[in-house]
Amino acid sequence: MTQANRLASIIDLFDLSGQTAIVTGAGQGMGKGIAPRLADAGARVVIAGRTLSKCEAVAAEIVKRGGEAIAVECDVTSLDDLDKTVAQAMEAFGQIDILVNNAGGMHPFTPFVDVKPDVWQGTIDRNMKGSYFLTQKCVHKMIEAGRGGRIINIASTAAFKPDYQLAAYNSAKAGMVVMTRSLAVELAPHGILVNTVAPGPIHTDNTADIYADPQIAKMVKQRVPLGGPGEPDDVANAVLFCAGPASKHMTGGLIVVDGGFMWS
Repeated sequence: MTQANRLASIIDLFDLSGQTAIVTGAGQGMGKGIAPRLADAGARVVIAGRTLSKCEAVAAEIVKRGGEAIAVECDVTSLDDLDKTVAQAMEAFGQIDILVNNAGGMHPFTPFVDVKPDVWQGTIDRNMKGSYFLTQKCVHKMIEAGRGGRIINIASTAAFKPDYQLAAYNSAKAGMVVMTRSLAVELAPHGILVNTVAPGPIHTDNTADIYADPQIAKMVKQRVPLGGPGEPDDVANAVLFCAGPASKHMTGGLIVVDGGFMWS
């Protein structure tokens, strides 16, 4: 095999040409890194998020780079918004092949005994309800099309190494891991692969102020064996692997992107 052929075979392992991906929470943070990575691999991407202007900016950048993307305003806690996102994806691209459940978020640091029911419910809704029901809606389309598909859930190392005073968030992310494993078994007969990517500390536009605090920066540097927080691109690379042919025999799996944080 020539060097050119070897290179082509490697590229094919990550080729998403002709596929459509929905990425939630894609107007900022990790989603802002994930969506362009999938577009670079050839996918047409639905940029879904609560702030339409941010989603439009990400979509415009993808188009500027020669890709295809649309922006959709979507609050994942709203079932109506989930329906709208699926409908707009189908209208624009005619199919859904990949779903990245990236939207979520922590609640304020709060002692367990002081967490109010609305805080708990809001955390579950952001991290689990939206992912569960958007997956359900997309899977209907995938099964109808008969081409299989990929579901990638963005959890967190908090599912395994609980963050202090974030019991509701930790529980929600742990739930996403178990949901992944349950759906992997149930959807395997349809050729739909379901996997989890679990980031540790990641430097994003949302966390920049946190990591700018000298004390926090020092603590993270000490607790992350590779020396500090990762970048959205690090998470995006793991998502790309899960979305493409390279992971064709992987379902119910977990990729941890944390610089060794879980083991420190």
